[in-house]
Amino acid sequence: MKSICLMCFVFLGAVAFGAHAEASLEWSVKVLGDGQHNAFTDLIRWHDNYYICFRHGGAHLSMDGEIRVMRSADMKTWTPCGTLDTLGDDRDPHFTATDEALYVFFGTWDLTHATDHGLPGRGRLRSHFASSPDGERWSAVQGIHEANWWLWRVRWLKGAFYSVAYSITWPAGAAGEARLLRSADGLDWTNVSVVTKERQPDEADFRFLPDGSMEVVMRTCDKQGDAMWLKSDATLGQWQKRDLGVLVHSPVMLTWKDRLFVAGRAHEASKSVARIWERTGEQLTELITLPSSGDTAYPGLILDPATETSAQPAFFVSWYSQHERAAERRDEASVYVGRIILK
Repeated sequence: MKSICLMCFVFLGAVAFGAHAEASLEWSVKVLGDGQHNAFTDLIRWHDNYYICFRHGGAHLSMDGEIRVMRSADMKTWTPCGTLDTLGDDRDPHFTATDEALYVFFGTWDLTHATDHGLPGRGRLRSHFASSPDGERWSAVQGIHEANWWLWRVRWLKGAFYSVAYSITWPAGAAGEARLLRSADGLDWTNVSVVTKERQPDEADFRFLPDGSMEVVMRTCDKQGDAMWLKSDATLGQWQKRDLGVLVHSPVMLTWKDRLFVAGRAHEASKSVARIWERTGEQLTELITLPSSGDTAYPGLILDPATETSAQPAFFVSWYSQHERAAERRDEASVYVGRIILK
């Protein structure tokens, strides 16, 4: 396959975008900008290569969405290595990996026919996955769990797959419950506990703490809109929550030593932006706002392995945005990756 090296959106040097000037975007690369709606990214390093996945479709809610996977040795030159496609709108892909296989989990909306003379609309959503032993050969896509439960992000932790899944309806799109699910194989899932039924829980990321408890940052869909922070006990059966006071959509968490970073979509001056925060005490403090606007965010965030033992970390981040959208292309969105350095 022909390699894609699109360097038309590169920043060199340390140019700070965040209000606190604690982080800077050293460089960034446009991975794909083909005039279509490229969106909902994730990023992983697996077996000495970097992988990015995202949805490719005609528009944000078009029914032609498919999942694209690309690979890179250096985060700058990207080569296609997989396409996952069902008969529905495939979207919001996320990676997880074991030593043996790379997995892409994603949600798929199907169509429901109108009862009158109208056009079809969105029906149910179901989560799916495909796996690969080498990042090139992909298994058949398989459906998992129940319809209308979105396993939005899945992580391989402590020898099992986990997801903080949420229930969803369409067209209202209102979630009513979030559950912690666990699976040995990614196919068959069991309910561990109800995380929350409050504030219309939505997209979430999570991590285990040394004592066996779990922390979750979760988007909400109520009128208040700010994210929630939830923490379980060591049995994963009891949960406490608090409101963060900060809007965070499409969250992704990254731990480095004793520090915790969160990336996602924020609102600033009546527009959406892609942003990275650090948790300080019980608050999220803005580190950097990435070049972004319009339909944007859904980032991936991983540590640059070269800085794993450094005094300060550096991150690789992926996101999508419309800040370079052509005026005549209302639905155009592009996918970017970049390197973030901390002072």
